[in-house]
Amino acid sequence: MTMLKEIKKADLSAAFYPSGELAWLKLKDIMLNQVIQNPLENRLSQIYVRAHVGDKIEIYPLLSRDAEVGFNENGVEYRGVVGPFRYSVQMHFHTRGWFYDVTVDGDLEFDLVYLQDLGLAEQAAVRTNEAYMSQYIDYHVTEGATGFTVQARQNQPQNERFPAVQIGALTKIVGYATDGFDIYGTNYKLTSELANLKEKSLPSRVYQYEFAQISLQTELFTNHGETIFYGYATENQPKASGAPFENLAELKSNISEQPYQPSTKAILNKHIGTPITGETISDSWLQENFPDRIQEEQQNGALLSFFTPNYAHVVMREKEAELERPHGSILLDKVDVLNPEATLSATTYMYGAFLSQLVAGNTNMNKWNSHARNPLNILQTSGLRIYIELDSELRLLGVPSVWETSTNYSTWYYQWNGDLITVQTTLTADSKEAFVTVHSEKGHSYKLVLTNQVTMGTNEYDTTVKKEIKDGIVTYFPAEDSPILETYPALQFRVDGTYNELTDERYFAKDYVGTAGLDVFVFEPSDKATFHVQAKLSDEFSKPTEDLEANNKVIRASYDELTAQFHLNHQSTTAEKLNLTVYWYAHQMLVHYASPHGLEQYSGAAWGTRDVSQGPFEFFLATGNKAVLRKLVLTIFSHQYQDTGDWPQWFMFDKYTSIQQEESHGDVIVWPLKIIGDYLEMSGDAGILEEAIPFVDRESKTFTKEQGTLLEHIELAVKTIEARFMKGTALSNYGDGDWDDTLQPANAQLKKNMVSSWTVALTYQTFKRLAAFLPVGEKYETLAKNVQADFAKYMTNDTDVIPGFLYLEEGKAPVWMIHPEDKETNIKYRLIPLTRSVISELVDKKQASRNFEIIGEHLLHPDGVRLMSEPAHYAGGVSTHFKRAEQAANFGREVGLQYVHAHIRYIEALAKIGDKSAWHMLDVINPINIKEVVPNAALRQSNTYFSSSDAAFLDRYQAQNEFGRVKEGSIPVKGGWRIYSSGPGIYLHQLISSVLGIRQTEDALIFDPILPEELDGLECHIELDNYPLDLTFESADEGSIVVNGEKQPVENGANLYRTGALILPKKNLTTKCSQITIKFQKNNRL
Repeated sequence: MTMLKEIKKADLSAAFYPSGELAWLKLKDIMLNQVIQNPLENRLSQIYVRAHVGDKIEIYPLLSRDAEVGFNENGVEYRGVVGPFRYSVQMHFHTRGWFYDVTVDGDLEFDLVYLQDLGLAEQAAVRTNEAYMSQYIDYHVTEGATGFTVQARQNQPQNERFPAVQIGALTKIVGYATDGFDIYGTNYKLTSELANLKEKSLPSRVYQYEFAQISLQTELFTNHGETIFYGYATENQPKASGAPFENLAELKSNISEQPYQPSTKAILNKHIGTPITGETISDSWLQENFPDRIQEEQQNGALLSFFTPNYAHVVMREKEAELERPHGSILLDKVDVLNPEATLSATTYMYGAFLSQLVAGNTNMNKWNSHARNPLNILQTSGLRIYIELDSELRLLGVPSVWETSTNYSTWYYQWNGDLITVQTTLTADSKEAFVTVHSEKGHSYKLVLTNQVTMGTNEYDTTVKKEIKDGIVTYFPAEDSPILETYPALQFRVDGTYNELTDERYFAKDYVGTAGLDVFVFEPSDKATFHVQAKLSDEFSKPTEDLEANNKVIRASYDELTAQFHLNHQSTTAEKLNLTVYWYAHQMLVHYASPHGLEQYSGAAWGTRDVSQGPFEFFLATGNKAVLRKLVLTIFSHQYQDTGDWPQWFMFDKYTSIQQEESHGDVIVWPLKIIGDYLEMSGDAGILEEAIPFVDRESKTFTKEQGTLLEHIELAVKTIEARFMKGTALSNYGDGDWDDTLQPANAQLKKNMVSSWTVALTYQTFKRLAAFLPVGEKYETLAKNVQADFAKYMTNDTDVIPGFLYLEEGKAPVWMIHPEDKETNIKYRLIPLTRSVISELVDKKQASRNFEIIGEHLLHPDGVRLMSEPAHYAGGVSTHFKRAEQAANFGREVGLQYVHAHIRYIEALAKIGDKSAWHMLDVINPINIKEVVPNAALRQSNTYFSSSDAAFLDRYQAQNEFGRVKEGSIPVKGGWRIYSSGPGIYLHQLISSVLGIRQTEDALIFDPILPEELDGLECHIELDNYPLDLTFESADEGSIVVNGEKQPVENGANLYRTGALILPKKNLTTKCSQITIKFQKNNRL
């Protein structure tokens, strides 16, 4: 970034563009505002004057490019005229904050509203994910002589500090808001209007959500108004917010008055108008273009969305207007599942982000252009955008009339001005290309201006962009200061198209050159346009793709192959819904596996050791892909630390090997061992145990030259687990946590002495599997028995409620945590030990029955099961027992307790005991027409996995006081973060392997359906181990198998709780294509 004017007062600093736009605001290394802005973006930190004219309110921004701007060593001044008002704003800085001295004159009634976006964390943390950091900002509102004051505290420690800021005024404040959604509203994407500023009063409520922005409203003025807004920052506030800091007037009086030196005013070459929003599409157009619609979603008689017979998802603008989470899609090329590290990926959004976060391989590092940082499309320079230029006015293409997306393309349809303008973004199958095409149905010629914010790295503005322009073709290279150069020196992106001019920000204003990282491509007026970018990671670019339609068919067919040709048929619509789900969740499993990131969690790029051992591994297990499973096992074990035998929490799986998180939770070491048993049972590939693979050196974070056999890796990990047993037991120490990341221990004493009953159950299951399939199984059988004995001794000896944790301090009596007798946390029940102890067959029938009684009474809600019976106690974000569970101010994700991953494991446990509600529970978490199953479900995108179901409480205090409403179903539940999760892969594993019960070993097919009787006659096609299987499920008094009309002799597999699965030897299948009828037992439940 260039031309910034920095104002510094001791540890506080602010940077501005000469025309007055704020770039950033910091206290030491703490970024106080939320986004590093450029002058072409809508400013998040703003002051509005609001004219009250009758019943209408007209709003005008004061801190705009139209103002006359001046600077001095203490601050910046804005003067000007907007609408009927003359104003001046002086922003004064001091060592702990700032004041806005505002004066407005106008012949009418008006008030002022100050908006301040907040990051309130180290810059790297804020820029990694603004929404995540917003979830941990606690708001505390007090009311005094000057009305409302809002304090904000960052509850997640920033290098052992808890930054805070107080936002208020020295005159009367009569209204406030704490989240940007309460100001802009979801309809902003369509209208570009701040909806709630058109209301008489701000909502004056604390809303703890994902767009941290404090807003203050003054009392009404007539003709003349003056006020002083302020921000007072604290680097470290260990305690929760309380009484506000009072001596602001004294601080203000100590700032010396100095004249302001006029600054350069940016002169725009083009007027930037309001974005174009597509008009409502006609029914006749829909019928002509999409005559066959599947799973239509309607509300109040209006069509909101549907799917096509080819499984593309189609959305109307009316639905987009209502969603907090905008419709988006992560596009992939055809993924090489054996070598996923070179996947081409891009993110598109319905609101007019046509190509963002285009990456070749690593989603953090090998990134060509920027990603969207705001869900409401307020910041409109991210990624690739398209303007239509008419009479020197530029109008951005925003929300279309209709949006269509599939796994490798997205299409925007704009019904506008008597024409239909179509924009399509397509990724090719194998050639690492992305095409963006624009077409006018009526043949109208439009002058298009396309902007692209180039990063060539993780974040915009962080690195120098190196490019070469020759014959209209632009080639982008890693710069000399880029970490890409050392790792992927051949990485390049090459751009061409039908544009006739390439420029930069000077197209908007010559003073903006170098401020936004934009390349600007100008097209001559035409009825069509093409923009094309191709990536390469090796020496040569691939041969370009010529037929995009054929390309799309290739990619579509690849998903049939990926899902083992899986397809359901049934007279009900449930089969249709699940066929759609399998297609989209297979895609989202690939995102997690090959291009790790999401729509909300746009950073990633790594494999979480426990995550890849679940989602991708279980998907490929269910679909029988032995080659990928083998590769996964060897890759995961090659990242084991040689000295400790443990794994990093996560690691980069490509050439960025050294990037990893060394510290890991106590359960992480167990997951690689668990997949050994699963793989050996399915494949019979005992030879893998003798494969020699390296370790990772924990100091250098590089692979060792020394190799060990896979069996030696396994034995090293087991030794480490044994070494971490609590003294005198076979119970694993909790360490840095277990699967529920929010329950990391808050202090060293808890970390040292806690045991997770869930980790113990997982460890038992893993040892049992190793005992069954490893050459020295007796050793692991003994370990399993020891774990089981100590579980019974410490966890269930004197209680029928499995505690969430055991506190086992040497020399003291054991203490149960998260248990009806727990008076410390006051949380009675924890879900995951109840389900995992059944999945692992650790507990007997009586205890298993009790587990499900507890779940039904205390943990099951209309939208699924919750992790605990009560939320962790919240007291301003200060931790006592647990970290994030007591720090998060937002009641969502794991903190909101309905984490979908855990619900899927509940389905696995239901299938284990033969409970036919497992099928319904799949439906409860399916986003397609979810309101038909969960009546209080809020609208959400229908083709994306949502990682949590979040009760719509405004803050943690409301959640604590009104938690019973969740079980009543009297509060809406919203879909959480999307796509990036092991959940899609696990969901498909449970659908295929547990609920439909289709599994295999080296020698046999296993059928163990847990289906309700209304699914009698359900048909399933799947291809396993080169056997195309046409299955029909029929309910019966006794289970049996009929192959091609002949009843088969079968054995039952082992199951502690009910009659086990039907086992069909593969040798009994005399033809490759077999018609198999599975008669499933009507009453086969624990």
